[in-house]
Amino acid sequence: MNRRKYPKAAAVIDIGSSELKLRIAQLRKGEICDLDQLVYPLPLGHEVFTERKISFECIREMSRALSGFTALMKEYGITQYRAVATTAFREAENRAFVLDQLKVQNNLNVEVLEDDEEKTLIYSEILTSLKSAGILEPGGTLLSFIGSGTIGAAVYDGSAMIYSQNIPTGALKLHDMLGSMQEQTDDFGTVVEEYLENTLECESLLRYDIQNIILTGNEMELIAQLCGTDSQKSIHAIPVKEITKLYRRIRSLRPDKIAQRYNISEPSAELLYSALSIYMQLIKKTSAKTVLSPRVDLWDALMRQMLIPRQKSEYTEYVHTNAISCANHIAENYHCNRGHTELVRQAACTMFDRLKPLHGLGADQRLVLELAAILHESGHYVSAKDHLGASFDIIRHTDIYGITSRDILRAAYVARYNEYTVPDFRDMEYITMPEQSRTVIAKLAAIFRLANALDKSQKQKLKNIKVKLLDDQMVVSAQSNDNLFLEKWAFEQCSTFFKDVFGLYPILKVKQTLI
Repeated sequence: MNRRKYPKAAAVIDIGSSELKLRIAQLRKGEICDLDQLVYPLPLGHEVFTERKISFECIREMSRALSGFTALMKEYGITQYRAVATTAFREAENRAFVLDQLKVQNNLNVEVLEDDEEKTLIYSEILTSLKSAGILEPGGTLLSFIGSGTIGAAVYDGSAMIYSQNIPTGALKLHDMLGSMQEQTDDFGTVVEEYLENTLECESLLRYDIQNIILTGNEMELIAQLCGTDSQKSIHAIPVKEITKLYRRIRSLRPDKIAQRYNISEPSAELLYSALSIYMQLIKKTSAKTVLSPRVDLWDALMRQMLIPRQKSEYTEYVHTNAISCANHIAENYHCNRGHTELVRQAACTMFDRLKPLHGLGADQRLVLELAAILHESGHYVSAKDHLGASFDIIRHTDIYGITSRDILRAAYVARYNEYTVPDFRDMEYITMPEQSRTVIAKLAAIFRLANALDKSQKQKLKNIKVKLLDDQMVVSAQSNDNLFLEKWAFEQCSTFFKDVFGLYPILKVKQTLI
């Protein structure tokens, strides 16, 4: 094939828990059009969920299949691609070796997407699909993607995400964990329900009035078919009562009987049972009468970002907006002072932007700084004695929409320091950390501590905060008629570490406003 025949073409390789998928597409008149697709069944998930690693036999089979994928990509003249892996690779203890083998044998750079990355990409496609179709109902909406090994849940309030949670249980993993008990009891349905009630008991989720539910996952197409619903604009609208009826019909059946009754394979019947059990638990947490299920896939978002240039920047802004919204709601749950955290966030961002020529950090690190500012007071909710340590623990163990575990941990470290404490990179926890991460934390902590000092009293005395760089100084100017001795003291306490990191001495200049 002649590559000139396929301009603006790209490929996505998705290494999932049960199959390898290749999609080759092209941009035509602003629309993404498929050129080719390949699917290769491979039970990675079964191996990883039971043995914790990927076998040599599976690696060899994977490599052969991927050789076929790359050969097809070459025929189309593809130079732009993304190869991604999800849950099975995330949980495989030998994933570093497998990734190395795929690089050596197939010349493929495979990215292992974190849970939050995967789910956020899918949710963005879900919202795009529903908004385009004009069927997104007002009110709180629960979005959930049920994968082979994970459950993702997020709450959308009509303008932004306000809650996000990832649970390490999926349809395949649930079956692998509990399936052996099916022969030991005549009431296996109750066993599964009790396990899921415990696993999916998200107290935070119950705070929201959820009127709509959107469910996606590998089994939703089959569920829609068995419920007798047709899709409109590639979106299934399935009455909750029909899903409930289907679940009641199969609840007490063994996989072989389900397969026989609905003319499907036994493995499909096993996953259908597990997926339906999970979906029913999620539906119970809402007052929804209809389940919406758009036909979206992880590769839709990846392909869109490669073929439509503006999509990547729009997605970055989408993640930023929703992460901040989610963090603000988390801060409210811990009774953080919103006025204080907002002043600190704005001041930190002003410093960050002005210092860009010196720190060389990007949008991702700026977002980490914002999250640290929003959540740094959360520890007061659980401990007055060690609120800094408590804040660190709360942040590092909290899911924030679209944020990787690495950046969550960085935000936790940044929020850990006040005017008395600075990072000590001789500590054991830092010694094992890559030097680049230590440097990023030092830069962000230096900025955060100064910004936090500007509202030490938490009374927002300073107004109109501006930052200017002058030779060997960073001048922070503001306006106020209040007593600022506490803020000036805290600012001075934080100045030495800032100078050590950036080589600039910070100066605070306050002008009184005319009354």
